[in-house]
Amino acid sequence: MTDSFSLLNRELRFYIHEKGWPALTKIQNASIKAFFSTDNNLILSAATASGKTEAAFLPAISKVTSWDKGVKILYISPLIALINDQFKRINDMCFDMNIPITSWYGEASKAKKDNLIESPRGILLITPESIEALLSGKPEIAKILFDDLEYIIIDEIHSFLSGNRGLQLKSLLDRILRFTYEIPRMIGLSATIGDLNYGLAKSFFNNGRETIILLDKSQNEFEYTFDLTEDINLSNEYLNLMHDYSLEGPMLIFPNSREKVELIAVQLANIYKSLNEDIKIFAHHSSVSKNRRQEIEEFAKEARSEKYVIVATSTLELGIDIGSVTSVVQFGAAHSVLSLAQRLGRSGRKTHKSILHQINIGVYDALQSMAAISLFEEGFLDKIEVSKKAYDVFAHQVLSTLLENYGLAIEEYKYLNKTLSTFSDINDEEFEQITDFMAQEGFIEILENEVITGINLDNLMFMGRFYNQFLTAQAFTVYNESGKVGEIEIRPEIQEEANIFLAGQVWKIEKIYRDSKKIRVSTANEGAPPKFLSAGDVDVSPIIRQRMRYIIDNPKDFEFDEESKKYIYELHDVLKDYQYPFSIENDYIGLITFQSTKVNRTLAIMFNIISKSTSYFISEADSMVCGPKTPEVFDECRINPVRRDRIFNFLMKEKTLLDAYLSSNKYMILVPENLRADYVINNYLDIDGAYKYLELDINNVDTKNQQTY
Repeated sequence: MTDSFSLLNRELRFYIHEKGWPALTKIQNASIKAFFSTDNNLILSAATASGKTEAAFLPAISKVTSWDKGVKILYISPLIALINDQFKRINDMCFDMNIPITSWYGEASKAKKDNLIESPRGILLITPESIEALLSGKPEIAKILFDDLEYIIIDEIHSFLSGNRGLQLKSLLDRILRFTYEIPRMIGLSATIGDLNYGLAKSFFNNGRETIILLDKSQNEFEYTFDLTEDINLSNEYLNLMHDYSLEGPMLIFPNSREKVELIAVQLANIYKSLNEDIKIFAHHSSVSKNRRQEIEEFAKEARSEKYVIVATSTLELGIDIGSVTSVVQFGAAHSVLSLAQRLGRSGRKTHKSILHQINIGVYDALQSMAAISLFEEGFLDKIEVSKKAYDVFAHQVLSTLLENYGLAIEEYKYLNKTLSTFSDINDEEFEQITDFMAQEGFIEILENEVITGINLDNLMFMGRFYNQFLTAQAFTVYNESGKVGEIEIRPEIQEEANIFLAGQVWKIEKIYRDSKKIRVSTANEGAPPKFLSAGDVDVSPIIRQRMRYIIDNPKDFEFDEESKKYIYELHDVLKDYQYPFSIENDYIGLITFQSTKVNRTLAIMFNIISKSTSYFISEADSMVCGPKTPEVFDECRINPVRRDRIFNFLMKEKTLLDAYLSSNKYMILVPENLRADYVINNYLDIDGAYKYLELDINNVDTKNQQTY
């Protein structure tokens, strides 16, 4: 062992010896040395299965001087399944030290939670939503649990660097510091951050300590196969390909929708059955019941010689230990290199070889796939974009703070955009507008010298929904004689006697109970996947689109299968001479941009404003902005650029479009309409990027003779 081994306490050295570890890993050595030689926050970035959990907990446990009183280590996870997974590892590590480990989330043991409140000690494993519930609903208990904290460990920290849930957690971390006696050190764990995001990751911690990143860039050997189909439906050819790949060993399949997950799982199961092959297949996504997902994860973890396939959405992207996976199938192009890297991290734990089988649906899909793969091979990961002026999360945290403090004096309330430092980019005027709107809608009440929560806050509190940022559909629970199967949204095709796919099996709908929102099912032989509520299209990152254009211009620099090569070279011949290529479709003309989704959205709005219509839309599958007279409108847009104020007025008039953009922003109901339009412009559009694409001077756009929409 290295010198870092001797820094650990005696019990942990004995634990490592008993486990027969040949040596500490690179990230473990670096972390232990940094723990003992500095007081800095740490972010530990290393590949999956490199021992990051132990790299954080071994030195943190060793550094705690007394476990007699108080929770010393707070571990925050994005997934309950990850908490359950880590509980076993940490409990095993602490077994000989009498350190209590407590899991805290909705379904966790109430008795163990009560014991912790009665006698706070040890290590607490928790989700952001449960922290929110404690701070806003039980601040007295939060004080008991967080008072003696020395370390806060955040797993999969990259998943919190963007999006509303990440902003919520960042705000909660700031609020936790008000309860702690000393300022705890913070540690983040991740397999995929990327060079462009180091500054963002460091800024996530706001506890006054310097944050350093410890990086192990060791990677598994990587190999991939590349297949193209022009058939948008699943063909026997590609199902057979997936079947053949699954014979190599345990395999994960990542399509880009829940419907495709169900379709592939059922159709592959039929192939295994017809061939009398003993390969188990599962469907894993957010609409499958938690118990069923946990059973799948446990099966995969315990599987030894069995071959199995799990078809999943991003629910299996994060670092749940599901054992040794031989290969990963990506069905359809990944939208970001970060996502591809995370999915590939699921394979090669034992062999140290990550195998990708990339199956593409059409030529543009193949082009996008090659862009993502080539960037991954070169070590380029996407730049994560942080939400700007997150009015909705700020308004939610304002309400949460009022609940925590049972109201606030007006003098204290009016500084919340500064004391809730995560939202310091929201100015006083914007905060005043949000306050007036929430008062008008009954979410807060302004008294003579105090601000308290209003009567309509109860509508947000129902069934604990206030504690999370997830927007859930009015789903019906699907169950059979064995219990809950999953959840689906009611749509026209969901009728009694109809057959559906769910959790990788076929079910006949026996009875729909609309009052209790339940559906009773029995097993069946044939059916179709239900339509699931989409969380919104995932944006394709700028670096992927830039690489797609580069591949078109330089196809000889890349290796394709013969079928893909034929189509890519055809595109090369057609597009190589055009900076702004157009494609004539059936009843519209598409401008092929090779720009990010945000730029394409912006161009579509600009074209609608120029044409005084709503006829222009984006086709992200092939990076096009489409409409009836696209070349003419494109030229006009370059001659008379569309300013931000015209886009704002357009959004304020087109309420349906504005609502569609914000459909996944749960708490925009707390924000006035003008700020909603500003939020869309700041976060869903890229005006500067559109100007650059149109070759306009961003700082000198002609402002004369601008008309409002």
